Amino acid sequence: MLGIGIWFNKKVKSNKDYFIAKGKLGPATIGFSFSATQMSGSTYMGAVGAERLLGYNLIPSSIASASAPWFAYILVGDRMRKVANRVKSITVADIFEARYYSKYVGLTSTIIMLIAFIPMIAAQFKAAGNTFEVLIGLPYWMGLIVFGGVVIFYTILGGMLAVAWNDLINGIFMIVGFAILTPIAVKAAGGFAGMHQQYAQINPNGISLTGIMPTIWVLSAFVVWGFFQIGGSPSCVTRFLIPEDDKTLKTALVYSIGVQSFVYLTSAMIAISGAVLTPNLERSDLTVPVMISQLFPPLIGAIIIAAIIAAMMSTIDSILLVTSSLVVENIYISFIGKTTDRKKGLKIARYVTFLIGLLGLIVAIKPPAAILWIVTMSFSLMAAAFTFPLLLGLWWPRATKEGGLAGMIGGSISSIFWYVVGYMKYNTFDNWVWGIWPALFGAFISLVLVVIVSKLTSPPPNDVIDIFFDDIIVRK
Repeated sequence: MLGIGIWFNKKVKSNKDYFIAKGKLGPATIGFSFSATQMSGSTYMGAVGAERLLGYNLIPSSIASASAPWFAYILVGDRMRKVANRVKSITVADIFEARYYSKYVGLTSTIIMLIAFIPMIAAQFKAAGNTFEVLIGLPYWMGLIVFGGVVIFYTILGGMLAVAWNDLINGIFMIVGFAILTPIAVKAAGGFAGMHQQYAQINPNGISLTGIMPTIWVLSAFVVWGFFQIGGSPSCVTRFLIPEDDKTLKTALVYSIGVQSFVYLTSAMIAISGAVLTPNLERSDLTVPVMISQLFPPLIGAIIIAAIIAAMMSTIDSILLVTSSLVVENIYISFIGKTTDRKKGLKIARYVTFLIGLLGLIVAIKPPAAILWIVTMSFSLMAAAFTFPLLLGLWWPRATKEGGLAGMIGGSISSIFWYVVGYMKYNTFDNWVWGIWPALFGAFISLVLVVIVSKLTSPPPNDVIDIFFDDIIVRK
């Protein structure tokens, strides 16, 4: 990982190269990078742990997560690629600013992303620290420093080129790791039939799709983790700004769907077998590390642990890079109005990347306990704020800056409100009123606001329509 960062350090010439490596990555690298970024440490630890407890209630979420690249690529991918080429976008916030013709819309999207990204970075650092602690015996803080230092260092050096190529390598490790673990774990648990019989005895409610949670919870989870990746994962969607042609984008889609389908299918089997093999485990998010220590000799176990660490790396480096790009491009340059040459812009980008990575490490020293729900809350906030302002912004010419701004603010506030209401009723953040996920509730409010406010305000200027909709609107 460090070697790749050092290698690409020589190839990064400007802040644009550093943040998106425009036109310099192939379809396999883009596709694997999209998927590896989405499949964070929460997939291998938090999601497996939650699926162990909830059983088949959470299976639709895994299916939806595997389909997420399809939703994102088809609905916004190619249009974002075309627009990015026209307006020279470096960040998703640039797309919002250009479409809604307002620096304040761009700034609002930037602030929401920054609020969500810092805890997501901390969650991945926490997962890494726990992994080092359980399997190697290193103190938690030492695992943070070792892991965090490597990721921050290669991201600072090589930017998007290093991040994407490391994501490709990490994605291969993920596939190999779970390909080794899955058949061994299922066999140790008694084979498919024996595993499910034992799991039904351990967790009778978890053996059906709606045994523990309300049906609407299961259905809304499917929608949230599939369709709402469009707005909930800006670090993934940023990959659409990289390719310069449609063929590269479509081929990348094939890689993404293949990788994610395999990982999420195997993770479901690992979760069920883990419940059977480690029935007395107190911390469910340590299911995979504990299974590895029980089932494999150190050499084989190390390969699988590399897969887990790879997943954490691939999410942290992408979020870290996107976060620093927002600070540099959308706050320092766009909003404050500072101009920089290529050399100075690259220097500032690296300084900001270091500071944000350091902040994430500090937060990770004493973060909230549950890995999955930290990521889930951050994801819900962005999904509610961005999904429909982005989707309608790319497909509906009548959307206005007032509508986009109202959708972002209203969606994010509604999502937080729904979390608070759920906590007041159930005393937990992972159960919600009527089983409706906060991302779904907030996104619905956002959709209503974008449409109503846009209808009540003046249409966008013609130059914006020409840039975004020249292929679907023919002017007389």
